[in-house]
Amino acid sequence: MKMIEVVAAIIERDGKILLAQHPAQSDQAGLWEFVGGKIEPDESQRQALVRELNEELGIEATVGDYVASHQREVSGRIIHLHAWHVPDFHGTLQAHEHQALVWCSPEEALRYPLAPADIPLLEAFMASRAARPAD
Repeated sequence: MKMIEVVAAIIERDGKILLAQHPAQSDQAGLWEFVGGKIEPDESQRQALVRELNEELGIEATVGDYVASHQREVSGRIIHLHAWHVPDFHGTLQAHEHQALVWCSPEEALRYPLAPADIPLLEAFMASRAARPAD
């Protein structure tokens, strides 16, 4: 089975995270996900994330800490998904490849129909936030 290396951004602003909805004609139509995409040959995870966020959202992202990885079979392929925290970006968000974008708290995100591969990444992000010392 083919393995595909993919990056995902947990973009955070003012305590809320960004979810993007798959378009109706896509593989996981209507499901919500973290924005990201395939890692190209000779590209680091961070480089791939910066490129994907520029292509899909029209923003220049500041990639922060690694969050977690998860592996899942989707449509006959193994997707190895790596999530990174994006604490800052420049530019205006534009949904180039998604039908909708929404800001919500991580807890609220659990109430959305999420892409299955993103659920463990959200849970890992929430656990890491809970473990952070208060400012």
